[in-house]
Amino acid sequence: MQSRTHTETTELLAHGSGDPGDVLSELQERIGLTGQTDGEQKLERQILSYCQRYDIQTGLLNYQAIQDALAGMLRNRAEGSEVALIWIDLVNLRREFSLWGWNGAEAMARRVAGTLRSVVDANTLLGRVGGRSFLIAMEASKHDKVGRRKIQAVVDALSPARNRNTETRPEVAAGVAFYPTDTESPEDLVRFASLAAMRSGHVKTQTVTAFHAGMSSLILRDHALEVEMRKGLDQGQFSLAYQPKIDLETGRVLGAEALIRWKHPELGVVTPGEFIPIAERSDLIHRIFDFALRTSLDQMQRLHNMGLRLPVMAVNASTANVRSEDFARSVRTIVGEVPRGSTELELEMTESLAFEDEELFTTRVRELKNIGVRIAIDDFGTRYTGFNVLKHLPLDTMKIDQCFIRGIDRSPGMRSLCQTIVAMARQLRLHTVAEGIEEAGELEVMREIGCDAGQGYLFQRPVPAEEFAQFLRDWPERRHGFGFAETQLRHIA
Repeated sequence: MQSRTHTETTELLAHGSGDPGDVLSELQERIGLTGQTDGEQKLERQILSYCQRYDIQTGLLNYQAIQDALAGMLRNRAEGSEVALIWIDLVNLRREFSLWGWNGAEAMARRVAGTLRSVVDANTLLGRVGGRSFLIAMEASKHDKVGRRKIQAVVDALSPARNRNTETRPEVAAGVAFYPTDTESPEDLVRFASLAAMRSGHVKTQTVTAFHAGMSSLILRDHALEVEMRKGLDQGQFSLAYQPKIDLETGRVLGAEALIRWKHPELGVVTPGEFIPIAERSDLIHRIFDFALRTSLDQMQRLHNMGLRLPVMAVNASTANVRSEDFARSVRTIVGEVPRGSTELELEMTESLAFEDEELFTTRVRELKNIGVRIAIDDFGTRYTGFNVLKHLPLDTMKIDQCFIRGIDRSPGMRSLCQTIVAMARQLRLHTVAEGIEEAGELEVMREIGCDAGQGYLFQRPVPAEEFAQFLRDWPERRHGFGFAETQLRHIA
């Protein structure tokens, strides 16, 4: 390869605006020269200087350099103007590495850097921090709608690309802090933008989250809960509650869903909505799943020994669980260790994973079916899964999200939508379960449109194991109050 001239390379290194791959090639070519001339020694020093200021893979300013440039930008800003610092975390970069190795991960990082360059002006600072994070500093006001739209447009520009015939979309958590509105300290400005991005990741939204003063306490509480969760798992603070699934034609108990509960000795009841997202960001979600699976399997056997029939026990698997390469192997090991009588195991997985990563979802479904596990799509209708994704998979159950069920007897439009969902499930030969049935009118509508089963407070709230066993004993008599006929019998699909 013919080398650049000294002038060309000097200009490239001075501005850091060329292709980073070319810079790296130049570095590799020049750094090993022996008997250098004065010019070559100068060039070598410039290469080292470049490495100290720029990220080799993307050509963006590194952390130290963007801090220095940001300090200058804040000092030299026009009087009365504000500077917005955007922190973008590329949250699926690690998954790209797992799928495609370093080349795939760095290719995504370079695409993101290229997109950011293309959507900002020459007065905007761009930097890469710690591999998966990007910093952007631009003039914008916290209370100006135009400025906020400009900031959001930067994140919205990060579009999907194809890698080995698979579409990969940058999944980001983005936060923004404003100088001097939020702080007059450059160091705190960076920290506050990072906190806002972290909070954005907690709520899983593509919207850029603006920093506010309460975020520090929220992050500290999340950290404290993670510490307490580890203790709680070791000290037996977690338990399961069980909620039945009822055949809407016969009233027969078709199964139950095992739901995780946490009662802290000092904090009291901590809701799943609060602790599950924290667990998903750490290894704790795998410990929670293992606990839920082992405990529910043990309860299956206890019910069997009591002479109480429960055809199916369902356990929730989060997206973080399913993404783990060892997930199916772990399920196989636990199922092999714990007897479960005649009850089948069903894993409930959210619809969103099928949309986000069709290939991975398909692989996991087939692995789990091979070990005799039923698969349910949870919260159906709340994401964007296509009919074509589902029709090729060996699924068993489709759970219709409670947001469609609530008040359905007073909403012709919602009734029509659920009727369409049930008809689609029938085409796919899937068993349908309506979640969150709380009123008699909702039950009647779901019966009329042909939904197979229902679950909700109308029948039974989630209860501990002992109370659930008593529910199974009492239900044959209680079911008549819901209009179920004694002679009607239908087995699970």
